[in-house]
Amino acid sequence: MNPVETFLVGIAPMHAPALAAAMILPIVVLAMRRMRGPATPGPGTVRLWVAWLLGISAAVHLALPLGHFDGLFLTLAFVASGGAYAWLALRAYEGRSYRLWSSLLLVATLIAYLVVSGTGGEEPDQVGIATALVELVALGLCLVPAREEGRSRRFKRFVGSTATIFITFVVGVAVWVGTIAAHAATDADVGDPTDPAESVAIGGDDHEHVHDHVARAQAGIIMRPQADHHPTVAQAAAAQALADATKAATARYARLADAVAAGYVLPRNAHGPDVHMENPAFKKDGRDLDPERPETLVFAIEGGRATLLGVVYVMERAGIPAPQPGGPITRWHAHNICLSALPPGFGIVSPFGSCPVLAVNLTTPEMMHVWVVDNPGGPFAEGLDAAWVRAYHSEHGLPT
Repeated sequence: MNPVETFLVGIAPMHAPALAAAMILPIVVLAMRRMRGPATPGPGTVRLWVAWLLGISAAVHLALPLGHFDGLFLTLAFVASGGAYAWLALRAYEGRSYRLWSSLLLVATLIAYLVVSGTGGEEPDQVGIATALVELVALGLCLVPAREEGRSRRFKRFVGSTATIFITFVVGVAVWVGTIAAHAATDADVGDPTDPAESVAIGGDDHEHVHDHVARAQAGIIMRPQADHHPTVAQAAAAQALADATKAATARYARLADAVAAGYVLPRNAHGPDVHMENPAFKKDGRDLDPERPETLVFAIEGGRATLLGVVYVMERAGIPAPQPGGPITRWHAHNICLSALPPGFGIVSPFGSCPVLAVNLTTPEMMHVWVVDNPGGPFAEGLDAAWVRAYHSEHGLPT
């Protein structure tokens, strides 16, 4: 995917009204100020920032019911929290007390968001993550008291800063966990494609909901959304054929020495249950999804033994959509990475979709795992359990 597609994929359609509301908020505020006549002395810098941040959260929450159709209770909760945010934003702007109630509301909202994303209600998308980041900044401004001459507030500032850092860490970890859980939920085995009823059952409501939301992940992993989440009998058969062809073609690389002789390069740290070996020639041969020439092999290498686990098919260039013969079963993904100048190297995008200072955000070409071992998740699982791999490797590994 190209950068524009990456950005658009990260926005869940049901959150589009909330994003639009946040974007037009400055226009609404400007219009209201013009209607009120001559400008009055504004609040201090901190109060102004808090007012804007709370106002953005108000706009987002008030607009969420336009895209969410999850029942009366959730709609009332969105409207109530949006109204409360608007009221507190006005209090901050007008110079009235706001810190306590704003802190309580912000913490409650963040907890609710983490509960929903952590229990599979929805995966974090760019709008949800950005709103959480706005609320974290607002919470930090509310918890950390401003400096005042003649009054020592070192302890309160220390406690407020520590609480802000801790809450930010918890929210970031929860975003990553929600993303990983959503990707794990897409692991699908290729069943018997001879029964049309079985194929239709694969794409039930829950399955469709999970696949729709997993496309929104931006914290290191990006997956293209599917136009049709229901694999047909023909797609299931094509996916199984690809898995079988991959397993048959890569049998000649079962021994690590044969893989190296064929041009696959061992990384510096060639040890562990997930060693990736790239073939530079195959990465630039112009062939896509060729079982005879997979771009990357995945080995488990431990204890003087090696086990071929599968392959990673990789597109030659970023921004080119990969073929999907198996429909939603053969689903590709890309990675968001941070290319850093100082120090030089690579890293993954943070849970909030950002890179460190002096680093740029890049999207890799699309790639897809196909496993050639009989693992519990099937040939197209997003990953293999390390404990399962080690147990399989101890029984089936070949001497290096």
